[in-house]
Amino acid sequence: MANSDVWGLFGFLQVLVIFLSLAVSIALPFYFGNEVDKISEVASSREQSISVMKSRLEDVSREISYLQTVVGARAEK
Repeated sequence: MANSDVWGLFGFLQVLVIFLSLAVSIALPFYFGNEVDKISEVASSREQSISVMKSRLEDVSREISYLQTVVGARAEK
């Protein structure tokens, strides 16, 4: 009787381990897939903000060159 109880418990533990491993193998890709989506979204928004900052810097540098030209022309007069 004790031997069959041990085998019954062993069988139950095997089924439990298989069920838990299946649950984990199904759930983890969803979690990490969402994390990858979040990271790529953050990277995309940072890339957009960097391009906006670059265009603003180009605008400012053009304005500075224009002002330098204007100031240089006035100094020559």
